[in-house]
Amino acid sequence: MRYLEPHYYDKFVCTAGDCPDSCCAGWQIVIDEASLERYGDEKSEFGTRLRNSIDWDEECFYQNNRRCAFLNEENLCDLYKALGPDSLCDTCRMYPRHTEEYEGLRELSLSLSCPEAARIILSCKEPVRFLEEEDDLEDDFEEFDFMMFSRLEDTRDVLFSILQDRSLPLTLRMSASEQLTEQYQIRVEEQKEYEIDELLRNCEAHHQRKKLQEFVSESLAEKGIDAASLHRWARQIEELQVLRGLERLRPEWDDVLDGAEKWLYQGSEETYHKICEEFHKAYGSLGSHKEEWENLGEQLLMFFVYTYFCGAVYDDMVCSKMELALFSVRWIQEFLMVRWLEDGKMLSMQDVEELSWRYAREIEHSDDNLNALEDWLFGMYAPEGCLLEEERKLFAKEDRVGD
Repeated sequence: MRYLEPHYYDKFVCTAGDCPDSCCAGWQIVIDEASLERYGDEKSEFGTRLRNSIDWDEECFYQNNRRCAFLNEENLCDLYKALGPDSLCDTCRMYPRHTEEYEGLRELSLSLSCPEAARIILSCKEPVRFLEEEDDLEDDFEEFDFMMFSRLEDTRDVLFSILQDRSLPLTLRMSASEQLTEQYQIRVEEQKEYEIDELLRNCEAHHQRKKLQEFVSESLAEKGIDAASLHRWARQIEELQVLRGLERLRPEWDDVLDGAEKWLYQGSEETYHKICEEFHKAYGSLGSHKEEWENLGEQLLMFFVYTYFCGAVYDDMVCSKMELALFSVRWIQEFLMVRWLEDGKMLSMQDVEELSWRYAREIEHSDDNLNALEDWLFGMYAPEGCLLEEERKLFAKEDRVGD
């Protein structure tokens, strides 16, 4: 078994009661089967409270005012205090460590939704490196398209190379990454996967010759859409409604969405663009903070691409994985502009970290939200003629009925 992890993975240490929020509040904590069995057999005096604090039908801990039944007033865990670290269920023991599973490979990452993990990810100044280890363990996948996965890995390596090229403006890196994945998707839909290797070579050649803009222009000439562009007023208004339609995990998220509508989209498009320009002169890509600002965007893009891109081996939705990364960077930036306006045109690194982990908590910790957003992005930005995953399943079902 191979294991891959970003170089900062082992830097994480939980800040416990000093955390600005708590991973033990605001969402359901699911308990694994082994822990349920252990909790049911707990013989200590604490065992009675433990068993009475579990929803055995839903296999999760009860909550009081959206807080885990064991989260005390100091934001510490009474279960941990009473029975020690070995008593924690898999969810509590592992978070914010996250694992994506592929045949013969486990990709480890930190979840951006954790405040301390967000601090580690966003404070990284150097390009992210990925460390690899190997052991003798084996897994058993009944069905796994290893050839497609290999292509996705190769494509992701090209994306990493582009996204971490700091000689290029971040906007160009974003556009080139978007166009590469959309061209990949076209070849999948047209069943021309044999052309993907040539596509990657072509993109790499443009990159090496410092002609990435030419690669982008050639791709855009075929369809005329560039979703990677930042601050497109009409599109942002539409996307805000998509965000409003997702499942709400934290009630305070409504305040963030309301703030975006109030400060950015209730005026005219001209006013919006003036705000964007002023913000970027003060903190963003047009001022003295440009290098720092683009590094934040790079780290976010690397996080989302590393975590999600190769998951396309399970659903064929290649371009939506890249669009999710672009969407996330755009919206974290929009929310930062709102915070800047709300706080008298002041902004701190703590603001960047907070809005990043708040965004990630709403998007990443609901399968319904993540799937709904990916489906919407696929429908919006995939090349014409591509099918949503639901449509693929429907046609597959019809084919089976026909047989």
